[in-house]
Amino acid sequence: MTLENSLEDINAQRDILLSALEELEKMEPESKDSKRQDEPADSKAQQNLTSFDFKKIVFDAIASGRLQKTLVRAADGMDLTKVALKSLSDIIDKTKDKLEGNIDEVPGPMGMPIMTDMWLPMFITLLQTQEFQHLLANMLAKLVKDG
Repeated sequence: MTLENSLEDINAQRDILLSALEELEKMEPESKDSKRQDEPADSKAQQNLTSFDFKKIVFDAIASGRLQKTLVRAADGMDLTKVALKSLSDIIDKTKDKLEGNIDEVPGPMGMPIMTDMWLPMFITLLQTQEFQHLLANMLAKLVKDG
């Protein structure tokens, strides 16, 4: 879902840039001879044109709400990244403890220890949850659609 939102943001930014490009093409002079191309453009006029396009792009992004949506999605993505990195750090810490022999058994949610040979039943239990099934279905659909 985050990838779809990012794709929408990219498409929205692409549309903004294409409209700015169209504006630039409209403002270009129709006659293009080699003499005019070799001559440097008036720097003040070039700066005004650039600032006008930038202001228009920023205005359109703010007025349409796309900039705010993009910032919210970026913040949400950062929150997810923070949680993912914290979880990976915890896993690495637990792996280090196990490798050093500090932890033999860890109690599971029912109070019974999670043994090494329990990974398959736990994985099968995970596969039976609706959320995990939807997650895998979304991933497979995305792979088949994009592939």
